[in-house]
Amino acid sequence: MMIMKLTLTVSLLCLLVAQVSDVFAQNANQQNARPNFSAEWRELYEAREYQGVPYRLMKPIDLTENPKQKYPLILSLHGAGARGTDNRKNLRIWNEVMAREELRRRHPAFVVVPQSEIPWIVPGSTPEITGEMIANSEPLFQPRLKLWGSRQDLLNQGMLKKVFDLLDALAQEFNIDADRVYVLGHSMGGAGTWTSIYEQPDRFAAAIPTAGGLMPWMDLNNIAHIPIWSFHGDIDPTVSVEFTRYAFNNLTELKGNMKYTELKDVKHNAANYGFVYTGDDPEKGFITHYSSDKCDKTADVWDWLFAQKRK
Repeated sequence: MMIMKLTLTVSLLCLLVAQVSDVFAQNANQQNARPNFSAEWRELYEAREYQGVPYRLMKPIDLTENPKQKYPLILSLHGAGARGTDNRKNLRIWNEVMAREELRRRHPAFVVVPQSEIPWIVPGSTPEITGEMIANSEPLFQPRLKLWGSRQDLLNQGMLKKVFDLLDALAQEFNIDADRVYVLGHSMGGAGTWTSIYEQPDRFAAAIPTAGGLMPWMDLNNIAHIPIWSFHGDIDPTVSVEFTRYAFNNLTELKGNMKYTELKDVKHNAANYGFVYTGDDPEKGFITHYSSDKCDKTADVWDWLFAQKRK
């Protein structure tokens, strides 16, 4: 089912360089929340560093050294509110979900959680933003492009290249299943998720971006084959739902492999719902749409993710 495109009527902060903190709720009342760093789950994520990149690593439960046993790997990208170098704030609420014993036993996997001070981009891969580009872009993208154009220096930075190198290093250190490498994230991390699969479409088996978006120069033909399940609140005041609708509409035209769950009356905390999703709830207005018949209609978000393999 196609979702109608709406005209963006207010200027939005660029989700990649927003100076706002990610807002999460511990329940549907949308209360502010921070990761509970005194909880036992935090200790499951070992603090590490790779070429200047601080990161956390959670290993599979009951990890074996049997070389025949290979494990999936999840790359988890934080949002703007977790930027820094403390190697603490990058552990977000969905990392707590992935640390729950029941899920770890059902789907044992490595989870790598890097931390960045700047947006999740690859240096040198972003074109120069000009006035002509802005003028020729759809209204949806113009506020973001104007902001990026004012910070052209950021386009020459970025952490994703080092993060991709980190994934290669982990594959040398551990028994990683190269056909089951996944990426997910929220807000700035949701944008980073889109960027990751665009930059390296042959690496990732599936992606879960929540409250994220992509840039207008990204050719969706490159990622139409990748299973994507995106979540977005329909009244998100920080990152407009139109960004995800735009991606879904275009991947539907391409008969891509994207599931899109729009969450009625949810603000900028789609991650709270997406990473515990077990099925639609029409009474709440939580409805999943499918870009084509290629989509796996598994209702549980984690069962869906771990069922995907690189093609």
